Amino acid sequence: MTMVTPLRILGDMSLPPSVVSAPFHVGAKGRVVLPAAVRRAASIAEGDQVVARPVGEGRVVIETVRSIRERVWGAAPDASGLDTTTEVRAMRAEDNDVSDQGFARRAAVNGSETDSAAAGAALLARLGL
Repeated sequence: MTMVTPLRILGDMSLPPSVVSAPFHVGAKGRVVLPAAVRRAASIAEGDQVVARPVGEGRVVIETVRSIRERVWGAAPDASGLDTTTEVRAMRAEDNDVSDQGFARRAAVNGSETDSAAAGAALLARLGL
C-alpha cells in the first residue's frame, strides 16, 4: 500500500481552467481573507455583505446577500398580471360568507337574539323578577 500525503493528493487534483482557486489560511479568531482573484471571479466587492454556511465537513459556501436575494426572488412565482388587491378583497368576501353562514346555522339551532331576549324576559317574569 502506498501512502500519499494530503499535499500530494491536492497537487494531483486538477480544476477546470475556468475555476479560480487560491489557498489561504484561517487566521486568529477564525478570520480569513479571500484572495483577490477569488473575489473578482465571484464579483465580491469591498463592503459587500456576505453569508457563510457550512455544506459538509471542511466545506463552506460564502455568498453575498445580494446573490441570495436574487436567487430567492428568482425562485418565486411570477406575479405579473395579478391584482393582489382584488384577490385580497375576494378572500375577505369569502371569509365573510363563511362567517355569515356559521352565524345563520347557530341562529337556526339556538334561536335569534329576539327569541333569546323574549325567553329571558319570560323566565324573569315567571320567577317574579
